[in-house]
This record gives sequence, C-alpha cells and structure tokens, in this order.
Amino acid sequence: MKIKTESKSHPKHYLMHKYWGRKSHSFVSDYIKAFTQKGDTVLDPFMGSGVVIIEANKLHRKSVGVDLNPVSVFITNNTLSVIDFKKLREEFEKIIKNIPEELLDLEKTNCPKCKSLVDISNAIWNKDNLIKIKGYCNTHGTFIKTPDNFDLKQTIHSKKILKKYEENGFSYPKNKILSYVRRSGITQIDELFSERNLVLISYLAHQIKKVKNKEVSSLLKMAFTSMLPNVSKMIPGDEQMVTGKSGWQISKFWIPGIHTEKNVLDSFKLRFEKIYNGKKEIEPLLTDSVFTLHNENSENLHFINSNSIDYIFTDPPYGESIAYLGLSMMWNTWLDFDVDYQSEIIYDLTRKKDHADYRTRLINAYSEMFRVLKPGKYLSFTFHNRNLNFWKTIIDSCLLAGFELENINWQPQAVASGTQGLNRKNTLHGDFVYNFLKPLKKSNKPLKEINGEDIVYKATKKLIDKYDFIETSKLYEKLIPEIVKKMAFLDSNNKILDIDNFLLKHFKYEEVKFKDEKKYGWTK
Repeated sequence: MKIKTESKSHPKHYLMHKYWGRKSHSFVSDYIKAFTQKGDTVLDPFMGSGVVIIEANKLHRKSVGVDLNPVSVFITNNTLSVIDFKKLREEFEKIIKNIPEELLDLEKTNCPKCKSLVDISNAIWNKDNLIKIKGYCNTHGTFIKTPDNFDLKQTIHSKKILKKYEENGFSYPKNKILSYVRRSGITQIDELFSERNLVLISYLAHQIKKVKNKEVSSLLKMAFTSMLPNVSKMIPGDEQMVTGKSGWQISKFWIPGIHTEKNVLDSFKLRFEKIYNGKKEIEPLLTDSVFTLHNENSENLHFINSNSIDYIFTDPPYGESIAYLGLSMMWNTWLDFDVDYQSEIIYDLTRKKDHADYRTRLINAYSEMFRVLKPGKYLSFTFHNRNLNFWKTIIDSCLLAGFELENINWQPQAVASGTQGLNRKNTLHGDFVYNFLKPLKKSNKPLKEINGEDIVYKATKKLIDKYDFIETSKLYEKLIPEIVKKMAFLDSNNKILDIDNFLLKHFKYEEVKFKDEKKYGWTK
C-alpha cells in the first residue's frame, strides 16, 4: 500500500521533552488511519517518546506501548495524562517562591555600572575558567562583562553551598556514564554540571519529590528533566554574544572547550511553560480510548495475547546509531529509575553487545510481533542506517519471523536533526518505511541472497548519466529499496557489501556548490 502523507513539524505537545529519532506525528497518523479502523488496537514495541500511542489515541484507537527505557514510559504517560492545570501552576509557583535566598544569590553578579546585585543570564567558560558573564540590570539593561573578584568568589562559594546541602540530604546522581556515550574525559553524570547549577537543580529535584499530587509531581519532574541538558556544560558557548544553543549537539555526553552555563531558574521557568502550553494544546485532542504502557523488554511480550493486535507501527533500534539507554542516563538517574541495560538491543562492543547479540535480540522481538499480530494484518516500521549489515539484520529478522514484505516507502523529514546539522555530508534526510504483512499461513521458504554489486553499479550509473551529479542521500533513496527487495546485501566475496567503498572504486565523490549551499555526492 502506497501511503500519501507529509512530514509536518512537531506541535507544542511533542516539544515538551527531548527524545531521539522522534517521527513526524502527521505521517504516523496517516499510517494508522490507512491500516486501522476506530476501535482497533495498535502496538508500538519500541515506543520511544510515544508518537504512535499518542496519535492512536487521538484517532480513537486502543494502543499498547512498550519500551525498555523507563523515561519513554514517563514521557508518553505525562503527555497523555489528565491534569489539574490550576494545581500544576500553584505547585510550580510554590517551589519557586520558597527557594532559599542563599541559592538565589548564587546566580547573581554585580552590574558594572551601578554595582547592584543582578541576575546572571549566561556565563561562558573556557574549560574550567569563567571568562564572560551576561546579566540584566533593571536600571542599565543587558550587559556583558569580564568576571571580577566577586564572580570568581561565587564559583568557590557554590562549592561550599553544594557540600552543605549534600550534608543535609540533598543528593544528586554520581552514576558512571556508559563508555559508548562518554566524551571529553567525563565519567560521571554530576560532572556534566557546574557546582552552581548542580546545587540549584538538586534543590529543585528535592522539592518536586515532596509534591503529593501524583500527576502534578510527574509533570514537574518532566519540566525538570527536560531542562537538564540546557543547564549542563554540554552547550557550546558564543564568547562575543555570551549565549549558547539549546540541548545536545551530538548524541554523546560531550563538553565543548568553550561552553555555556545557563541560569537554572530561568531555564526551569521556560521549560515549565513549555510543558504547560503543550498540555493545554493536547488536552482537547485526546479521546477516552484505552492505552497501556509497559516498561518491558520487547523480546518477550508475554502481557499481550496472541493474534490480538490489529496493526504495528514502530521504529526499531538503529544498530550503533543512537544509544537510547546510555543517553537517557541524563534523565533516568535523576528520576531514580532502574534501567535494564543488559537487555538493550544495540551494537555496543564496550558492553560486549556485538552484531550477533543485536541480531538475536531483533529476531526474538520480531517473532513476538508476529505472534501478537492478527493474521492478514500489517507491520510498518521505519529504519535508517547507512551500514548494510544493519539493514540486512532488520530485514532478516522480519522474514525469519514469518512476515512478507509488501513495499517500501520513502518518507522525507520535516526538519533536520541537530546531529544531521553537524554531519550533513553522509546523512540520509528521511526514513524508509517498510510495510510487512502477516500472511494467513506462515511460509517456511529459506532466505535467498544475491550479489548486490551489479545492482549498485547499474543504479548509480543510471542516475549519474541522467543528472551528472547525485547526492548521497538521494542515491541511497534509490539504492536501498532495490537492495532490500532483491536481498542483494552481499559483495562478490560473499561478504556484506560496503556501498561507500564500492562506489569509491567506480565513481567520484566530491563537494559541489549549488547557489550558497554545499552538497556532497557522486559523479563520473
């Protein structure tokens, strides 16, 4: 089935909390509408931030969401929860109002003109050295200055205050960061924050835990965790403007040499309003359709009856591309969630999770999907990786489980991700959507694979002959469906075909400038 759809930018309720690989709600919604009716049950066994579950609810479909990552369930449940908005704001304002003066004073500096104590907006650090401060004075407006003795003493004082609060029971996570996502010599979660910001966020976490209303407390925790990357040291700093971008720039825990220290209270207030407005937006869109969320391993869907699901739409792990559990340590550690790292489906040799482990776990997961899906119904999933080894594994897992490939659709992204912005040379700017059928009778035909070199060569030559130059992303849009449909994953030596290396032997890779934009791709 060819689905006509468009990837639209995320509305407010999908911008309440960061998550990786979030698919456009509009195209997910269109797929659910195409393959189901009202009252049907939709499953997403790799739920992520819950787009499938949320869109299914809007469309009056029942849904089941499963994810090994506890914060996945946390985000999805908070998005769908019913909330008393008045109580939510009251509890937020109560926390802000009761922050001790000695903590508020940590984010103060002297106005360079009148010397009055005013709030710091941003500070710029060069490694461990504070080099610039931006603040706002009610009398003299915004200013940028070089730190003076008072500012340098503030950093020392912050360490003393942090120690004092820690002795009084205000804890913060000191968990070891997984090797795969560790950069810049950082080994523990707490090392991602300045002492000043660490004491302030520890205080906020402590106060939020005291809120008795479960739904309100959970949404305040969501505002809190969504703030954490922005008040960490991971934000690259602009030394002249004394500003910093928001959020992760790469999918690792990386601290740039020149980084930003943002005002914690300003950031918390901003994130609260994002949560508040997102909840206001989604509330009238939700239905009373039943949804259940499970923090479980998708290799064993024991809580779902066989032949009970009408449609599966999912976004399985992309091999080595995104370390979901490793990156989510930023949130899971502060939320005190237990995480089953051993069961993660990922290629990560630092944890002895090799390709064989990745393949075995995926086969188990797709076998469970086959079991719970009704015969004659469909599984759709997106996948995106330039390594054919992972493409082969994901397709093998489906076919070995008993699914039959119907078609492959290309879905462009609405906007590029932050990591694509840093690596646009080699990034596919969209996803392939695979549509598989669970046949009425399972076939036991063995998988047949063929040499893919001839297919890659002919398809590339045809495109270059037609256009003279073809971008890598556009080339892969054409190549991957041909390779997958024909199971042409191997090279002439019966090994996994390395497409890039093969292309380099036969074609020229170069940078071409179109107007003011650089593009990278292949020519004769």
